[in-house]
Amino acid sequence: MEETFKKKQFVQLQFCTLLLVCTLLPDFGSVLSSLFGLGGLSFTVVICRIIGIIGLGMALYAFYNSLKQNFPPQCLYSVAGGLILTIITLIPGTPVWLDYVALVVLLVSLYLSKNSLNVEWKTLSTQGAYLILLASLLNLYSNIDGKIMTNIAALVGLVIYIIGLGKLGRSLDSNGLAGVLKLKIAVWIGIVAAIIGLIPLLGTIIAAILKFIAFILEFLGYTNLKKSETLNEQGRKGAGTLRMSMIFMVIAVILGIIPFVGSSIAGVITIIALWFVFKGWNNILFGLEK
Repeated sequence: MEETFKKKQFVQLQFCTLLLVCTLLPDFGSVLSSLFGLGGLSFTVVICRIIGIIGLGMALYAFYNSLKQNFPPQCLYSVAGGLILTIITLIPGTPVWLDYVALVVLLVSLYLSKNSLNVEWKTLSTQGAYLILLASLLNLYSNIDGKIMTNIAALVGLVIYIIGLGKLGRSLDSNGLAGVLKLKIAVWIGIVAAIIGLIPLLGTIIAAILKFIAFILEFLGYTNLKKSETLNEQGRKGAGTLRMSMIFMVIAVILGIIPFVGSSIAGVITIIALWFVFKGWNNILFGLEK
């Protein structure tokens, strides 16, 4: 299996697995109603689950088609098992405990795929870009499904984001470092917003304002990265794509304040932004790999 193709499929496999994990995180606020079959998925969560299933299925097929008998069996069974269980959870009337089983299996597959597919990044900067790619998913997903567990996951994602930025900045020029600095400030504001967002009502509004500020800073940070000579053409293109994702996120935050329908519309826009984030960091990652 050609190395670059293998790494691209690995990133897609990890990203889509983590996306499915986010959609399966329990909602402790309504766990009792869910146990009695009274709960339900929002359409944005269903969309994310379908996207994750398709993306993970494609990456798994690509790996299996290339490696065949060399595909580590424990990784194959865990990824395939998690995928099948997640598909079943979309069937109406499926018991909620199956979500938790699928969640555990996918978390195991996330660990096994990282350790058994033998993917090694060439530099600290590419390691950082890979961590940021996954961390961005954890952070942005809380704007799609804003329950307690996804907000906690967002907080974990922001910490990983800081670690990734530290690695990314090791080999960038002055423009790149200026961009990383702005991104770090944005992430720290995001951490404060995630903590305040756990407070009902007023905390949600303050968190939205802080997220708006953070997204503006991220936009400026990506503008600096777009000027970085350290990133080749592919990497600079990725920075431009990430700027576009921030425009969508600012719109999502503003619309999310609107009562009743705002959160649903913001969720759909965030899904679009998430696609741009995946493509943007993917381009930076593989630009640096070259």
